[in-house]
Order: sequence, then structure tokens, then C-alpha cells
Amino acid sequence: MLSYDFATVRHCYTCCRGYQLKRIFQIFFYSLVGSFLLAGYARADNRQLLGTYRDWDAFMLIKGSGEKVCYMISIPKSSSPRTLKHGNPFLTVSHKPARKIKNEVNFVVGYNFRKNSRVTMKVDKKRTFRLFTEGDGAWGDDVKADNAMTSAMKRGSSLVMSAQSKRGNNTRYRFSLSGFTAAHNAITKACR
Repeated sequence: MLSYDFATVRHCYTCCRGYQLKRIFQIFFYSLVGSFLLAGYARADNRQLLGTYRDWDAFMLIKGSGEKVCYMISIPKSSSPRTLKHGNPFLTVSHKPARKIKNEVNFVVGYNFRKNSRVTMKVDKKRTFRLFTEGDGAWGDDVKADNAMTSAMKRGSSLVMSAQSKRGNNTRYRFSLSGFTAAHNAITKACR
């Protein structure tokens, strides 16, 4: 016959009950955190691919605030000098109707440009534009410059971006403009 010590049984019951309460609290806590994460995810930005047009992809982004942004993006076909780490450079053109911005040209390289330097964009070795820099990004000076660059890119077949890094390295990136006009038409239609 087994004999039970009442104190031992009571201790086991208290410990098990404490464990159960702790486990219930953990489940409640993780459920609460999960619901906050899911609610945040539901309000997160929503990006939709409008299409791939040869060397350009077009997207529509609806931010958590409801603001719509349409942009097209491409990566360079070549980078030089080959001995340098270039980061992940890309070129975008975007429309932001809520802010009345159209044809905003942005070149991002993934490393900082030399302070107060300018990036040179040359379309088909004919049209030359200069972009101001800040950090690892470069933009046109104003709406007129953005519109002129976009117009030249629509008519061109390739462009070269020339820049200088914070370390003083001269860099060049060649982009294809194949599919540029179709991608631009797609973002213009999506963000009227």
C-alpha cells in the first residue's frame, strides 16, 4: 500500500498549478504579441508588380497611410571599376500623386557619395544631366530636370551614371533603357 505525505502532495499541486498558470500566461502573452504583429502587418505597405518590361520593373506601392506611389526600377548592366565593391546600385523613376510629384529620378548606389559631389547622367552619349547627391542617393535638382531626364530616357537606348565615392573612387554604371517607355506608361496609368 502506498502512503502519501500530505505536504508532498500539496507542494506538487502548488508547483503544477503555478506551472499551469505560467503556461496560460505565456500562451496569452504570445497570442497578444502575435495579434499586434498581424495587425501591424495588415497595415504595412502593400507593393504590387505592375509588370516587367525588358530591363525595367514597374510597381505600385500603397503605404500604410494609404498614399499611393508608383515607381519603376532597374539595375545596371555593368559597373566599373570591377575591382571595387559597388553595393547594390539601382535607378528609379517615381510618381507620388498625393504629393504632386511626377517623374522623380533617383539613383542609389549603396555607398556614400563624396560630399557636395554631383553625379553625371549621360543618355546615349548625347544628353548630359547632373544630379545632386546626399548620402548614397542622387536626384535631379528640380521638376524641370526630372522631366528632361525622363524624356531623354524615353528616347534613349542606354545611359551611364558617373559618380565619385566618399573615398574618392570614380565609378560608372551602365543602364539599359530597353523597356523604359513601357514601364513609364504603366506607372503613369496606375498613378494618375
